[in-house]
Amino acid sequence: MNQKAKIYSQRISSFQQEIKQLKSTNRKFSMFRLLSAVGAFVLFYVIFPYSIPLAILLAAILIGALIYFVLKYNRNEKNIKRLQKLIEINENELKCIETRHSSLYNNGEEYEVHNHPYSSDLDIFGEHSIYQLINRGVSKSGNDGLASYLSAPASNKTIIERQMAIQELSAKIDWRQNIIQYGLLRKLKNDDPDFVSDWGKMPSPFYGNKKLQIAITILPFLSLPVLIYAIVGSSIPIMILLMISIAIHYFNFKKVGLAHNTTSKRADMLMIYANIIEEFESQEWKSDKLKEIKQNLASSGIKSFKKIRKLSKLIELLDQRYNMLVQILFNLLFFYELHLIFRISRWKNKYGHEIGNWFKSIGEIEALSSLANLSFNHPDWAFATIAEEHFKLDMSDAGHPMIDENKRVCNDYKMTGPGVVHIVTGSNMAGKSTFLRTIGVNVVLALSGAPVCAKKMMVSNVEINTSMQIKDSIEENESSFYAELKRIQQVLDKVTKKENTLLLLDEILRGTNSKDKHTGSAALIKQLVKYNAVGLVATHDLELSVLEDELPGCVENKFFDIKIDGEQLYFDYKVQDGVCKTFNAPILMKKMGIEMELIND
Repeated sequence: MNQKAKIYSQRISSFQQEIKQLKSTNRKFSMFRLLSAVGAFVLFYVIFPYSIPLAILLAAILIGALIYFVLKYNRNEKNIKRLQKLIEINENELKCIETRHSSLYNNGEEYEVHNHPYSSDLDIFGEHSIYQLINRGVSKSGNDGLASYLSAPASNKTIIERQMAIQELSAKIDWRQNIIQYGLLRKLKNDDPDFVSDWGKMPSPFYGNKKLQIAITILPFLSLPVLIYAIVGSSIPIMILLMISIAIHYFNFKKVGLAHNTTSKRADMLMIYANIIEEFESQEWKSDKLKEIKQNLASSGIKSFKKIRKLSKLIELLDQRYNMLVQILFNLLFFYELHLIFRISRWKNKYGHEIGNWFKSIGEIEALSSLANLSFNHPDWAFATIAEEHFKLDMSDAGHPMIDENKRVCNDYKMTGPGVVHIVTGSNMAGKSTFLRTIGVNVVLALSGAPVCAKKMMVSNVEINTSMQIKDSIEENESSFYAELKRIQQVLDKVTKKENTLLLLDEILRGTNSKDKHTGSAALIKQLVKYNAVGLVATHDLELSVLEDELPGCVENKFFDIKIDGEQLYFDYKVQDGVCKTFNAPILMKKMGIEMELIND
């Protein structure tokens, strides 16, 4: 069993044992609750005729015991739910190690952007994607944060800072899983940090309305004496007070509804964010990145999680405004909802401008925690060295992270530029496309600060541009060939602007005839060399290999070989120098039922 799988299995067993003990304890508490309740009633009934003070005292003691056991029982139930989520988290990690598939977290499909330079071709987002492999975020901010990491390369300084933070967080498995369980315990329906951040910047419709604030402060103090007077004397004062209250509520009804709608049902979201930040602020961090995040959260002498938690509780109380008991008993005479809205307005005026920073910090915390989990699960993966010059790529034992480690074939590979193009030839299924994706995915990981699926890696800071999985578009009324031409146009635009980019092109111009395809491919490769571009071009077109002689030092041939024994094919998936000489298409077509012998008739 994988060493990390053993750790997760041990954690599951430990949590299951804790749950067993808590359930056993709660069965005792249930019995004690029953005995306390029955004992309080029986003793009070039996002793009351003889000694009222003693009966009251014993009943009070047993009722106190009942309350104590109820509180202990509820606390244990809360811990049981927490442990159950931790078991779910660790079971998911076991599954992910085995299948490279995690179904517990967001797969990031909403972050797929049309015409992104590489995300679609490299399967960065969506089902069975790199994002799904990595993501352990439980908040929208955390999901957004990881998506931004994988969508564009960071600066060299930021990459190094992230690497240090990831290594520090990797060892904190309890801390990482604890912030995850907070989110899993509360299933969020209104996790929209951008909306709340914008809300924090908008003025409150009630802020500064001193007359209304004075009125709702004074009038509740008149309620009690007026109620007493209504019982012993006249009901006219209470009627007047009710009329004033109804008028105040009537003229502020729309404003109250608007103020409530902008915050309604977001208490759970804010409570999760507060819990995550509390866990983060309680730690003493060593890496510069984590220290910087903690410093950004610190302001005005009050910890950020306390501010967020206060807003969460105020919103939770305001969400009770549709409760009839609240409306009749508290709102009519004591202006319950207006007092809450004024408190929320004061909170927003004081802290609203900080909300965006809190959510951004949570995005960083969860993104780094997700990458730390990846590093923990794969301790043999290395952190890349970022080369200052353009262009360098040097990988040792590099493989694709989505392939099971027992089946994964790794390669060493080097490229030095600029102005170099590698032409990769090989038969069908030999591994050309997977190899291009292996390079692309590992470069994306390296430039996000994440560990890479390699023993060693050095790479320059570049933007990857791909043309691999081109599809036609019915909506845009364009063929796959035209879509590919548009993609190549985007690539050339960056190349001609001398941008630092790594190109990964798989079987380009496949939508046209073989002659035009060869002519266009050769012209494109020469153009890439002309503008000092760096790229790999996978192709079946062996005639392109002559470009190595035409452009020595600028074009290099690489290939994937196969071995054929009768009708059996053997692939080693190892990249080699030179040109492929062995092809398998006739054998594969024959296996699929195509009668190849008819070609000679």
